[in-house]
Amino acid sequence: MDLTRRLAQFDALLKSPRAAAGADVAAPSAPADPAAAARAAAALGLTARAAAGGEAWANDADEADPCPPPDPAGLAALAALLAPRGAAATPPAAAADRPAPDTADRLLLLDTETTGLAGGTGTVPFLVGCAWWEGGILRTRQWFLPTPGREGPLLADLAAHAARFAAVVTYNGQTFDLPLLRTRALLARQPDPVADLHGWDLLRAARRLWGRRLPDCRQPTVEAQVCGLARDRDDLPGALIPQVYFRWLRTGEPGDLPAVLAHNRRDLRGMAAILAAAGARAAALATPPPAGGAPDWPWADLWSAGRACERQGLGGGAAAWLAAALATRDGGAPERFFSDAVRVFKRGEAWGDVAETVAAGLAALGDRPWLHREAAILYEHRLRDLPRAHAHAQRLGEAARLARLARKLGRG
Repeated sequence: MDLTRRLAQFDALLKSPRAAAGADVAAPSAPADPAAAARAAAALGLTARAAAGGEAWANDADEADPCPPPDPAGLAALAALLAPRGAAATPPAAAADRPAPDTADRLLLLDTETTGLAGGTGTVPFLVGCAWWEGGILRTRQWFLPTPGREGPLLADLAAHAARFAAVVTYNGQTFDLPLLRTRALLARQPDPVADLHGWDLLRAARRLWGRRLPDCRQPTVEAQVCGLARDRDDLPGALIPQVYFRWLRTGEPGDLPAVLAHNRRDLRGMAAILAAAGARAAALATPPPAGGAPDWPWADLWSAGRACERQGLGGGAAAWLAAALATRDGGAPERFFSDAVRVFKRGEAWGDVAETVAAGLAALGDRPWLHREAAILYEHRLRDLPRAHAHAQRLGEAARLARLARKLGRG
């Protein structure tokens, strides 16, 4: 069944005619109890905004706590850190014509609260929160969906507001929030409200900058351990949020909806802090540390810095950061660290660093065949130390390599 016939069936079920092509979507019906709607709007601080297809419920606020915007240098570095590679490097056609943001006032932070975390057409974003910097002040706006049938005005007003920005910033939004909004806009027969914007996902930045140190990269974890922001004890757990909205639909009473709006604003403030921290850290990667002069970061963050530079094609910076991590690590390290360091040092032909890494890996991990193989190759072909190459080949037990090294040693 094609999309046109499916939409026609939806219209029949809803007993509403299809909108004419190019015309505004007809205004949906008002809530069954206007008095309850008015009480809820007053309790939540919402006002009606005129939008295409009807009214959108929204509120505006300025954040009282200072939240300085990231500087242009940090934004440029963050854009390079988040730039996709390969086939994904081509941005959407609409975003390709819009330059990447170079100032904070071109960024729109976005977070949604939904009826579930499964995604798909059955999940509805009943609260869409946005934040942006204006005159150095972080401003917020939240759109609330009074009934599921009134998504059209909400999405239309969101699209009109988003048109002034160059990039939409989310936390795990590339895989959840933005596809969900795209799906809901399709069902409402409207364009994607943020299709023309570049997409910056701070979850990717957190994984690349701090993921090797943190226990996980959930937003509250990054806020607490990177930005020093602890969640309030009265912050509503995200798992309870869908039930609060379902109760509103059943009873028409706000209940814990004010706590949901506060949770959403807290997410937006946290995203703003993570964005500033990520910009500052990404900018610092451009200045690799000299030998013995690494910044006072946890050694795992130095490792992450090396990986981030490698991803951007900055081989010299990657080697410098990984050398700093190798020098400052305290005892053991994951096997992945040593494989990363060996790979980067080999690409830069830093054979002394390769030898140091292999020795440190064998000391920390014990006998690993791949480390003995790297050592045998290094000492045979690069450092010309045949006795050492032969010793590592013996630990490997590779007959062909042992025979070749024995012949070379005999000739020597």
